[in-house]
Amino acid sequence: MRLGWVVAPALLLLATATASGASATIPTGPPGDAFYNPPNPLPSNVEGSVVWARRFNDGAALPSAAANYRVIYETISRSGAAVALSGTLAVPHGVPPPQGWPLLSWAHGTVGNAPECAPSRSSEPNIEQRMLDGFVARGYAVAQTDYEGNGTPGVHPYLVGASLAFDITDIVRASREIDPQIGRKWVIMGHSEGGAAALATAAIGQRIAPELDLIGAVSYAPFSYAENMLLNETRNDTPNDGLAIVGLLIEGFSTVDPRIVPSEMLEPEALRLMPDLQRHCLPEIERSSDWARIVPRTIFRPQAEAAIEALYGDLLANDPVNFRISVPTLLVQGGADRLIVPESTLALRDSLARKGTPVSFRAYIGATHGSVLAAAADDVAAWLAGRFK
Repeated sequence: MRLGWVVAPALLLLATATASGASATIPTGPPGDAFYNPPNPLPSNVEGSVVWARRFNDGAALPSAAANYRVIYETISRSGAAVALSGTLAVPHGVPPPQGWPLLSWAHGTVGNAPECAPSRSSEPNIEQRMLDGFVARGYAVAQTDYEGNGTPGVHPYLVGASLAFDITDIVRASREIDPQIGRKWVIMGHSEGGAAALATAAIGQRIAPELDLIGAVSYAPFSYAENMLLNETRNDTPNDGLAIVGLLIEGFSTVDPRIVPSEMLEPEALRLMPDLQRHCLPEIERSSDWARIVPRTIFRPQAEAAIEALYGDLLANDPVNFRISVPTLLVQGGADRLIVPESTLALRDSLARKGTPVSFRAYIGATHGSVLAAAADDVAAWLAGRFK
């Protein structure tokens, strides 16, 4: 049930058609960057409810869609508090099939924590969104969460599996509120960080939203074995641009684990760099930040050993290799990927299979971390068609 709240005169109403044909209205929210500042308190405290949504046709809009929406919706953070997230929804042209539009819920790769890094704020479709546009053209509705703390205020719980799974699942609920012609059947898809998020959602998404029907997962180049990355960096004497990822992990898990306190873990040289994670997108950080210039093993205080062990345990618990997944799952990997190497995804496949996951694996010779999205498009489309049948 929605709690009463006052809509400012500047907030127009978005008319949508309900399943019964009656008219429903959703606030369109304020224009510009103010769209990403949700009201306080939130209007409903109900997972997946829409705060406001606005049609748009520029920036990150998918060209093949009949309608694109920016949306602010609610979920429950791992602290138990209601939070607002941003994202987008693209609805295809034509008449939906009898069971409604099939829905793909997309989980994006690592972008950084600055507000302007959120995919819904892109000035044009990014490499992931260009691939997704092809699926809209094939007749799929596509929802894309920005994740908690990306887009809207807050800190992104980077690689925290349960947090990501709620973000990804609740935008499905929000999408069906915006357009009731979207059906109950959905597939989770994701890339890199989002590949890991897709697998976390595959493990618990049906329990999060039992009224929906999660029928599969596609994970492109999933980020796995992050605990090994942490361990390697604590011993590494060579500066590298991947160290910023360790900063994101520390910041992200500090939102859910009180043992992870950046100011108590990091030496001053590294601690002064942490605000960069909230001010700049990851490519800029990797290209021009001091994160890539300091010796990794020197960033931790001598007394941080217990906190490092706690973070290592958190990463291990959230590693996709330890998930139990019952829905059919497709792993997609580029053979020339230097960020997520093929060997890690092969090991992940074997681990998931040992735990009973109905998992398939496809590799593409010569495909990189980014180009694998386009390289796999036709095969993924065939796999999806089989699932939605």
